[in-house]
Amino acid sequence: MSHSREGNAVVVDARPQVMRHQGSLPGALVVDPTEVPTRFAPTPSGTFPVIRDRDTEIAVVSVRSEAPRIAEQIAECGYTNVRYVDGGYRALRSRTNG
Repeated sequence: MSHSREGNAVVVDARPQVMRHQGSLPGALVVDPTEVPTRFAPTPSGTFPVIRDRDTEIAVVSVRSEAPRIAEQIAECGYTNVRYVDGGYRALRSRTNG
């Protein structure tokens, strides 16, 4: 599975669907913010189905007020290298577009 990267991070686009009309992040893993706990939780056998390596750097893009909470939820599922993109979608697009 290939995902958009910011530096070496897998980009997780956790913006609400109504916010994604601003534009897409090609290759990003799109997850509805309400589904984060179930999508990132390890399976009963302890594997990680969404991003298999729990040490992968993950950069969360979401609404500013929600991004820290979503990053924390992903970390609570067992991922060890999770951060959020300060400034969200617009900040990430401005960094990648020039």
